[in-house]
Amino acid sequence: MAVSSTSSSSSTGTASIDVAGIVSQLMTAENKPLDAIKSKITEQQVVISDLGAVKAKVSTFKDALKVFEDPNSYNNSVAATSDSSVVTATAANGSVAGSYKISVEQLAQPSKYGVSDFSSSTAAISVDDGNGFEITVGGTKYSTKGAVTVDGVLSARTVPVLASSPTVSDLKSWINALGVDVKANVVQTTASDQWALTIEGTLPGADNAVTYTGLNTGTLNPDATVVAQNAKFTVNGIAFERSSNAINDAVSGLTINLVSTTSAGSTKTISVSAGANNSEKVIQDLVSAYNDLVTQYRSLTANSANSTTPGTFGNNPTMLAFIGDIKSRFATGFSYGDVDPVTGKKSSMSLASLGMDLQLDGTIKFNSITHAQASSNGLQATLAKGVKVGYVSDTNSLMTFVTSETSFSGALSQQIQAQSNSVADLQKRQDQLQERLATIQNNYISQYSALNALLFQLSSTSNSLTSALDALTNNNSKN
Repeated sequence: MAVSSTSSSSSTGTASIDVAGIVSQLMTAENKPLDAIKSKITEQQVVISDLGAVKAKVSTFKDALKVFEDPNSYNNSVAATSDSSVVTATAANGSVAGSYKISVEQLAQPSKYGVSDFSSSTAAISVDDGNGFEITVGGTKYSTKGAVTVDGVLSARTVPVLASSPTVSDLKSWINALGVDVKANVVQTTASDQWALTIEGTLPGADNAVTYTGLNTGTLNPDATVVAQNAKFTVNGIAFERSSNAINDAVSGLTINLVSTTSAGSTKTISVSAGANNSEKVIQDLVSAYNDLVTQYRSLTANSANSTTPGTFGNNPTMLAFIGDIKSRFATGFSYGDVDPVTGKKSSMSLASLGMDLQLDGTIKFNSITHAQASSNGLQATLAKGVKVGYVSDTNSLMTFVTSETSFSGALSQQIQAQSNSVADLQKRQDQLQERLATIQNNYISQYSALNALLFQLSSTSNSLTSALDALTNNNSKN
């Protein structure tokens, strides 16, 4: 026990102990179980972080694999037109190459009206006394009296009533507040006292036509009036009518945009052709994602026998064993096309035949020469038939395996969850142990503080007795 004494000039002293120092030493020993738990939590949090990083790499690989296996990745069709001022077109991946003759009789257009002869934007207007101003959008009619009629049947729904003594701007605001496919505006025209009300449908086509009745003020300008109509056109001699100028159901995989009409008897041409060979980029993206995953796996599973910087899973590589399955499945190559009715199998090719050379360290090196040779032999067309890597059956391939592993119920997700649960349990134990250690520390402080007080009391008593004895001795010596 650390005990010290302090002396005064009269040679008296008091004894004391270093309470803080003693308690600190005792708590260092008591804290060892807590330190072990904290260290374990840190280790497992590193495991969770690294498992999350692995999952991200696997997900990136899965995305690249999905693109590689998708036939549309290689059917990058391109559409061109003979006159873009009349028609433009966009081809979706997989569109059938060909040529299409198109003529445009009329474009789809929305309704438009211009009502002039208002002296200002706040000029008073007059509407029908009985039904008010009524505007029909599509099959629904709205009245400034509040009524709504759908296909001729009065609806239980209502709209706000137009204020009494309305202005032309009040009517504009009422129309816009309907929140339907129509808009209105009040604009100045030729002079400061010349204003007009414009009403326009926001969607083209006869089914979206806008009409109105009951406005007794202003003059309808026939030159500013446009009647809603559908687009009418022909493709390879077949007549079509649509409510929009953007048509995606006339030719499979082709979106046609009508810009203007053609003269009578004339046609324009839309040509669809195969785009550039992009298999090299798709393959290189897959190789890059695969190599990133394999490199990370090697780093995380490195141990003291093969690396100066052992990885998180160096002593427990089985946690990442599924990556070994990915590597072995990937190395088997790929199958494509339909199942042969005789053999019951699909045609197959090796990765090397595409330009993917397996390396000794488990990574893949892209071989541009081999790929170029394969491309010249119709690789793009082969890949466009549909590719499956590590194919055993439709329910057993590399893609189904990776998807399963990264799913919520997959092994990787379950491992992350198990580690997270373990950390939660350790943190709970840590909290409980910290509470117990706080109690132990308080008890130590109380015990040693009491002992210190007792020593002080005994020291004071000793000093008093010493002083009394000294006084008695001095008195006797005088006598």
